[in-house]
Amino acid sequence: MKRVRHSRSGLFLIELMICILFFSVTAGICIQFFVKSHNMSQDAKNLYQAQQEAASMAEILEKDIDSLDNISVYYDKDWNQCDKEEKMYWLEVTQAQNQAQEDDLKKVKIAVYSGENSKGESSKKEEIYHLNLSIYIP
Repeated sequence: MKRVRHSRSGLFLIELMICILFFSVTAGICIQFFVKSHNMSQDAKNLYQAQQEAASMAEILEKDIDSLDNISVYYDKDWNQCDKEEKMYWLEVTQAQNQAQEDDLKKVKIAVYSGENSKGESSKKEEIYHLNLSIYIP
């Protein structure tokens, strides 16, 4: 009678496959966390920049409120001012409609939006930040 000796290489191969599967699943989860943290970082950067631009516009309007019309300022992906065709973000200044009650107080809304990519393809208009401003005019 011959005895059949099983080699241990089959067991080692199964163990190696299980280890590779475990590490690939773990790597996939880690990559998802890195992508999510990158997106959160980009959103925080855009919110900060939008807040800075709205505050700058508010300071300009406080000094020169007489020139208030509907103002639009366009920005590219790096928040540099650009033409309307290249915009990725934009700032709009609009005057409130109910000005009849208080003639010496002008109410203004400064809003920063995103919604177009750098190729000019439009997508959903999304408000990043808005600032409601009331300016007293003596």
